[in-house]
Amino acid sequence: MQQTTGNSDLFYVAPQEAPPARRPPALSVGALGWLRDNLFSSPTNSILTIVMAIAIVWAGGSFLTWAFRDAEWSVITTNLRLMMVGQYNPSEIWRVNLVALVTLFLCGASVALAAGVGRPVLVTLAVVIILLLIIPASASQVAPPPIRYLVTPALESNPMLFTGEAGQTVTVAVEPLDDNAAAAAGFSGYLENTAGLQNSRNAWNDIRAQINAETLDLSEYDLALTVTLVDAEGTALAEATSTPGARAVTFDATLPADGWYALLTTVPDDPTAGAAFVRLDGVHTFTTDTGSVAERVGRYGPIPSALCPTSGDCRQVAERDLRYEGARDLGTYFATQLAPFLEAIIVPVLTGIAVIIAGAALGSFARRSPTFRKQLLRALMVAWVVTLIGSWFVLRGFEGSDLLPVVPTSVWGGLLLTMVLTIVSILFSFPLGVLLALGRTSDLPILSAVCTIFIEVIRGVPFITILFFAKLIVPFFISATADIDQAIRMMVGMTIFTAAYLAEVVRGGLQIVPKGQVEASKALGLNPIQQTNLIVLPQALRAVIPAIMNQFVALFKDTSLVAIVGLFELLGIVDFIVNGQQQFRGLTREAYLFVGIIYFIISYAMSLASQWVERTGAGTASR
Repeated sequence: MQQTTGNSDLFYVAPQEAPPARRPPALSVGALGWLRDNLFSSPTNSILTIVMAIAIVWAGGSFLTWAFRDAEWSVITTNLRLMMVGQYNPSEIWRVNLVALVTLFLCGASVALAAGVGRPVLVTLAVVIILLLIIPASASQVAPPPIRYLVTPALESNPMLFTGEAGQTVTVAVEPLDDNAAAAAGFSGYLENTAGLQNSRNAWNDIRAQINAETLDLSEYDLALTVTLVDAEGTALAEATSTPGARAVTFDATLPADGWYALLTTVPDDPTAGAAFVRLDGVHTFTTDTGSVAERVGRYGPIPSALCPTSGDCRQVAERDLRYEGARDLGTYFATQLAPFLEAIIVPVLTGIAVIIAGAALGSFARRSPTFRKQLLRALMVAWVVTLIGSWFVLRGFEGSDLLPVVPTSVWGGLLLTMVLTIVSILFSFPLGVLLALGRTSDLPILSAVCTIFIEVIRGVPFITILFFAKLIVPFFISATADIDQAIRMMVGMTIFTAAYLAEVVRGGLQIVPKGQVEASKALGLNPIQQTNLIVLPQALRAVIPAIMNQFVALFKDTSLVAIVGLFELLGIVDFIVNGQQQFRGLTREAYLFVGIIYFIISYAMSLASQWVERTGAGTASR
């Protein structure tokens, strides 16, 4: 083909066949290309990447090993209700659930109406639902770990109670400690660890300490005892006797009916010195929270008085009275640690997900119709205002009401109190902070001076000082406030403290608005209020959204400080659990890690909301 342009001739010769397709260099595209550009772009980056990878693998491996093999997460399952609502009246928790479900519905509808529901959200919900259903179901197929308690002449031989079902097979073994090797050997399973000094864990520690110090010889250290399996009426079903010098004695028993059972241990009146473990296999442990106790009583009946006349006359295979010993495998971790937690939360979580999906479906449907969208938007705005105001009255109740009796804020606690403190402080501190910022930048000298003094005084003292001032000083000077609930006084203190910092954040945003826009608005005939609401504030607030949200996240985390003044919010209630209940004192890391995860999830959600507002433009969804 020949083409002539001007005074030059251009020739183009097309090949008979197209050239073969070639792939781009493997080290320039895809995952390898990303690694090369970001992690191995230079010798220095390569060395840093390798060092950090080793550190991450080591730290992550150590953490996962501890979390799966050694950590005892029953402190979470046993105290979950306490962590969520504190000492809120159990019979009135439906009010907390109602407020939570209404809020979730409004959140689902609002997000779907403004931004739609993306595929990642649906995939995440599907994964959560699958895990909630599969893990407990699969973990139930794992055999329960053995349960041991120690018998010595010094320990009281109280019955060990457990629940069973008809046809269930349990195995009982007597394991005498008759040589040093047996006493020093480790084992896997639950060991009795009840509160107080006289329990299997402490007695076992004393024996091992003597063995390690070589002050105890077990060659003649044996114990004769009889173990009897009885039903709720005290009828013997099976029995085994261990004599001095005998090895482990074992028997199997099939339970005849659903109900309570117990192991009775009998030591001779003139026992030989010694100790022995009684091992119980095939029995599941149980929790002692209010809901689980009610469910257990409804299924098996109350604890039989024939076996346990008073609560101090028996032992139970309750998680709070047991401690897992030895290294657990992954299946045991799922069965004993994760599955009980998922079973405790599966109903409320699935209910919440269903409510969110219902709200999202409504919002997604409204996006298809401009008219319906505007109507739903107005309805949601009204619903949010009614919910935020009405939730307080629903949670607290009314004097003399039978439907909503008063639940004083003094018994609110856990995550409920944390969220109430956060939401109330945000709702009141934001408009107050904006007014303080406008007052400080006002041309009126008195107004500006008052706002400046207020802001600088509040910012000049520690937050904990404000809380103590609200608790102690204000009632001292204003006696009428002495009867106000302490939680309300803390809300006031947190509100004014946060408002002072927000005022400075908003003042920084006000300074970026060009004065020419204000002058132009005056030329258009806008009054000062219209200038502020229509010209200045929209631009100022949009510019400082990250700083405002940062202050709100800090406020959410600072709610933990109210524990110092006697309120048991989430962190305070956990501190009460791990320090006030002896059986949980060794589980501090597990409890605080769980709290840290909750704080992270909520803080990260607030951060995502902030980023969404920035992308869509100060709260208006892009179309």
